[in-house]
Amino acid sequence: MLGELVKDFGAKRAEYARRSRAYEEESIPQDQRLSKETEGWSVQRENKNSLRVRRPRPLEEITENRFWNILYRFGYAELNKGRTFPIRVGKGEDAIEKHVDIFAKDDETIVIAQCRSQRLPSKLSLLDDLNDFAELMKPMADAIRSHYGRDYKPKIIWCVITENIRWSESDLRRAKEYNIKVIQGLELIYFEEFSKKLGPAARYQFHAEYLEDQKVPAFSGRKVPAVKTKLGGKTAYLFSALAKDILRIAFVNHRDLRDPSGAPSYQRIVKPNRLKEIGHFLDEGKFFPNTILLNFHRKPLFEPLAKDQISSVHFGNLVLPDRYKSCWIIDGQHRLYGTTYTQDDYDTPLFFIGFDSVSTAEEANIFVEINSKQATVPPTLLSALEGEVKWDSDDPKERLSAIASRAVDLLNTRGGGALEGKVVSPGITAGTSQPLNVRSIQDRINQSGLVGVLNPRTGVIAPGPCWSETSEGALRRLVKLLEIHFEEVQAANPERWEMGKAGFLCMNFGVGSHIRMVAELLAFLAAKDDLILHKQEPHDLHALIKPFIAPVLTFIKEASDAQFEDRFKVIFGSSGFHHYFYALVDLVVEALPQFSPEGYADFKRLTSDEVTDLADRQVKWIQKVVPAYILQRLQLDFGDDYFDKVVPKDVQKACQERRIDDDGDVKLPVETYLDWIHLQKIVKQKEVRDGFKEVLSIRLRDEAGGKHFYDGWFDAINRIRRIPAHPAGRSYSDDDLQTVSHVIEFLTNALPSPYITGDYAPPMS
Repeated sequence: MLGELVKDFGAKRAEYARRSRAYEEESIPQDQRLSKETEGWSVQRENKNSLRVRRPRPLEEITENRFWNILYRFGYAELNKGRTFPIRVGKGEDAIEKHVDIFAKDDETIVIAQCRSQRLPSKLSLLDDLNDFAELMKPMADAIRSHYGRDYKPKIIWCVITENIRWSESDLRRAKEYNIKVIQGLELIYFEEFSKKLGPAARYQFHAEYLEDQKVPAFSGRKVPAVKTKLGGKTAYLFSALAKDILRIAFVNHRDLRDPSGAPSYQRIVKPNRLKEIGHFLDEGKFFPNTILLNFHRKPLFEPLAKDQISSVHFGNLVLPDRYKSCWIIDGQHRLYGTTYTQDDYDTPLFFIGFDSVSTAEEANIFVEINSKQATVPPTLLSALEGEVKWDSDDPKERLSAIASRAVDLLNTRGGGALEGKVVSPGITAGTSQPLNVRSIQDRINQSGLVGVLNPRTGVIAPGPCWSETSEGALRRLVKLLEIHFEEVQAANPERWEMGKAGFLCMNFGVGSHIRMVAELLAFLAAKDDLILHKQEPHDLHALIKPFIAPVLTFIKEASDAQFEDRFKVIFGSSGFHHYFYALVDLVVEALPQFSPEGYADFKRLTSDEVTDLADRQVKWIQKVVPAYILQRLQLDFGDDYFDKVVPKDVQKACQERRIDDDGDVKLPVETYLDWIHLQKIVKQKEVRDGFKEVLSIRLRDEAGGKHFYDGWFDAINRIRRIPAHPAGRSYSDDDLQTVSHVIEFLTNALPSPYITGDYAPPMS
């Protein structure tokens, strides 16, 4: 006996709408006002005879609703209505009613979940919850079979969903023993984003992740025509198959999911508009002439029928693996998932090249080789991924970068640390809970010298405090030292830490500056006391600096919000790290007066004229790099005749008129006459904006959310850029400098490397 389920579209849609609100709302008689207000309700609207009241939902209910909404977007046919869904277990007089938070059913699977959450991250034992849940698994499974009939044999995915709970290793092991899937904050964010972008097709990825190696129903013995050959010395199959068959056994190794078996993970998340374009393209009867690249993680069976004696190529049938997550997509995920966006079921076979069980590291290398020159791949993805795939590089600089890259991954994904879940992945929409950028933190670790400093003349690494004879050893030391430090920072003021950027602490400037502070203090003490730091354990290293960071921790703990903002609100782009760091140094010198890192004395002498000069140069850099990026990207996406294809007619006309009016001896190309506002008008067009969204959609502070593309910063920069052009009687306000800072930081983290190096290097000081 099961509780009430919503099955038809209207009922599910209404439940989804209700659960999407972060608050409860109802109408009450006016005489109930006082009693409702004592229960936490607040009046939203006063009517003639009634009141409309509202109160925030409890934290655990919000977590339940987030996961329920994910399953709704996955397209599950039946879902529980309301909270505490009852399942009657047992028989006859011994039957009892048990409750779960989430229940969902489709043709192949059932999902049953319990949810737990806390306001702030902390450790919590869930052993009793796991034991209670495990005891009910078989009785609940029997009740489900009884309800739906013996012919329905679903795979049941048992889940515990948690938010802000740090799992112990013993609890994670026990959950694995019970076959209970643990879905924490990062996985929840990933599947939220993936389900919003992909809809029901995202269910394939969910099944792959949580039904790995289980048999796919009615799939055994599926054969496709194939050619067996060698590519780069590796066995590979060229074959043709239906997309819907491959999707059932496919898995995409997204960096955002951080599947433990997928290291190094390398794929970026899909773009929904691109999928829609592919669906429309296929509906027009068009086709893809190129292959989708994949790797079989479960060895496929090849049945040879013939062999070409000259090339040694075999012809025959390929028996596809019949297990979930047996086929990993290396390149072509948009083409594969795009088939789910056609109006009717797409039944035209696609062409695939499937490698026979190459390693995940080899997959990542193949991905990088294919995509390193593609402007559509986010530079933050390639930056982080390049470090991983070059873990064993002979180049010491690349090895240092690899250690920094993996350190950011571990700090972000390993349970229990202050930085867990704080770094946003490429392709995921950053929320207040993920205020850090992977590329920014990786750069700060590299620049800190905590692992080592490379001598550019000799190519030799001078050992840093976290140095070890092996990369694995250096990684462990680095992660442990940073975990110790940031746990102290978080513990000093957990509420401020969880505020993210709004708290001016857990933000790129803050975390990056703390990393530098740790490194600079250790270097100072090593020089002062002749210490060999890499011979000491991470706990001992932090003990050395702890007396001198005490004023910093005290300020974090005791300062008011206004005092904290006044000290740590920085106004410069890339150089904001210097300003934040020197504000930390001001506190450290209270305990260590002789501490004076490079640049600190100059910073104390900084004049208002120097502030203005730096702002002038940063505004000019924005005006230089943004047009260059836009024009080159348009040419890449739309060809040499992009001006005629995508530039609005009125803009084309204005440029042609300017070209005619140009009195110069040589007429420049017409696109040269595009001005700043013209560029804004071009990139925010519906048919263009998705290609620029990751780099040029910049949401300003206090700007309302919910927009598909944020272009208001163009207007802000257009106003600010007139200040150096017309200096008489004008100066930068704090808001102007803050805007420039925000835009500079975003662009330097989002633009491809060629636009932030060499002639395009942004002014930092």
